[in-house]
Amino acid sequence: MRTLLVPIDGSADSEALARSAFAIARENSAHVDALHVRPDPRDAVPLLGEGLSGDMIENMINAADTEAQTRADAARSLFETIAKAEGVTFVVGPGSESGVTTTWHDVSGREDEVVAWRGRLADLIVMARPGENASAMRSLSLHAALFETGCGVLALPPSPEPLLSARKIAIAWNGTQPATRAVHAALDILGRAKEVHVLSCESERTDPSAAIELADYLKWRSITASVHEFAPGDRHIADALLDRAAEVNADLLVMGAYSHSRLLQTVLGGVTSIVLSDAKIPLLMAH
Repeated sequence: MRTLLVPIDGSADSEALARSAFAIARENSAHVDALHVRPDPRDAVPLLGEGLSGDMIENMINAADTEAQTRADAARSLFETIAKAEGVTFVVGPGSESGVTTTWHDVSGREDEVVAWRGRLADLIVMARPGENASAMRSLSLHAALFETGCGVLALPPSPEPLLSARKIAIAWNGTQPATRAVHAALDILGRAKEVHVLSCESERTDPSAAIELADYLKWRSITASVHEFAPGDRHIADALLDRAAEVNADLLVMGAYSHSRLLQTVLGGVTSIVLSDAKIPLLMAH
């Protein structure tokens, strides 16, 4: 794990995102790419409707540009303050610097599209899950990171505390390709954990031996994992999974995202949708 991408928009959770990214980077001597995406107001011109003169549209665009610049300056100032406090060095590009380094990227466009593009060349993307009052773009950017990058995504809870260290890690394992991607994305973090727990909830799609097979695989990497196989009972699988993660005092849950389609998950209340909504701890996910 050498490069992390963290979108910073200057909102209340930006400090937790930055500090979480720096903490993971410090354990891996990695680089953090901080990304601020300012919306291009010209993209909204076709939506402004009829009845507006050219001067009115130009004035609206100029006002939006000014506001975007103000937000970008505030976001960068906040990030630079955190980086200085964390002892992180700013660099222009790859070089010989040791320790944690960072670069600030300020671009215009749609955040979800920029995250999807830049996330494909990151080892981990650090984001916050959208809360109740979050903008629609937050959700779009998270799904773009999951569906369009092939990269692991560390999704912090809404209004998060920084993930300064993951010492008790639970893995939701069902043997699917998304779960496999999530485990591979988490290997560096798993290797530094104090405890690793493989959680396997009985279902029609999960073979009873799946959890043991993963534990054996991790042993080849000198990672010792406890196996927990359990039935959901009358609970939804997602609720049973979160309950078991809480029982082992996990501070991070590693799991695959959206084994079924996103639409089906949303309509039927799939495991991924419920966990994203209800989990109180950070999630390391991959699709």
